[in-house]
Formats: sequence, C-alpha cells, structure tokens
Amino acid sequence: MGLFSTNKDKEAAPEPAATPETPGAGPRAKSVPTPKRRDAEAARRQRLNPQLSPKEAKRRSREQASAERRKEMAAIDNAPGKLLMRNWVDTRFNLAELSMPILMTMLLFVLVLAPVFPTLVEPATYATWGFMVLIGIDITRMWRGFKKLAAERIPREPLKGLLYYGFNRSLSVRRLRVPRPVLKRGDTF
Repeated sequence: MGLFSTNKDKEAAPEPAATPETPGAGPRAKSVPTPKRRDAEAARRQRLNPQLSPKEAKRRSREQASAERRKEMAAIDNAPGKLLMRNWVDTRFNLAELSMPILMTMLLFVLVLAPVFPTLVEPATYATWGFMVLIGIDITRMWRGFKKLAAERIPREPLKGLLYYGFNRSLSVRRLRVPRPVLKRGDTF
C-alpha cells in the first residue's frame, strides 16, 4: 500500500449500508447559484439595519416618537394625585364643561344681533361676565372639595399643578377628555 498511490485500498473502505431511497433525502441540484460574499454581507446588513427611504424613515420615526410620548403620558397621568383629580372631576357636574358652547353662542349672538339690536349687546356682555364668575365659583368649590379628599386619601402627595390640571379637565367636554373618563357622574370612588 503506497502512501501516494493513485489506487485506493478498496478493501479497507467499508461498504455503505443500503438505505431505502426517500424523496428529498439525497443530494439535490441547487436552484440558485451561491451568492457572492459582498452580496451576502449586504443582504445581512440590510436585515440587521435596513436602509429606509426618507418617507419610510420619517414614518417610523413618527411612530416611535408617538409610542414614546404615549408611554410617558401614561406614566405621568397615573400619578396618584392626577388620578384622584381626574376621578374627582369626572364624577361631578362642572359648569366649566358648558363654557365653550355657551360662550360661543354668546359671541355669535353679539356679533350677529349687534348691528340689528345694539341695545342687546350690553346685557349679553354682562351675561357673559356673569357666567365666567359662576365658572370661577364652581372651580373654587371643586378645588376645596378636592383638597379635603386629597388630605384623606393621599396626605403625603404634593398638590402642585393639580388645580390647573383639574381646571383644564373640567373645561373640556366630557366625551373629548384624554384619558377617557372611567367613572360616571355621581359615582362614588
């Protein structure tokens, strides 16, 4: 037996066991050629860090920023003070909730009827100021009630910024509030 012989030792090689031929089990012809190395690396880079069109990149950036803002707002809105104020405002009738429709009606009334009936402008102006005073009284009552409730439920939480938050929430129409009201008017919580 020669080391560099062209003839192989056929006796030393074991015979392959006869296996039944199963479809798809043997060597198959390739349907596509092997990609070049630079093409394979470029495809891998594209999968890991896709190159986006400017329009697609802006859309993804907007989606990410929106999701992050929603997550931050949820964390802020779930603070104990804000949650209590939100429930307090949602369970009571707020005069400020009617402010936008009433003030817009008064403005339209004054602008449309002023040229025709100039004597009605002065009473309409006084009515508008009177309604704003009533809103101020209602907000004062809302804040005093909330301070008592906060002293019972969350005594160690600071109340800074909650008056403004409550006023803004009571100013908006109930079905347009964000986050949506969980409690109905008159519910106890």
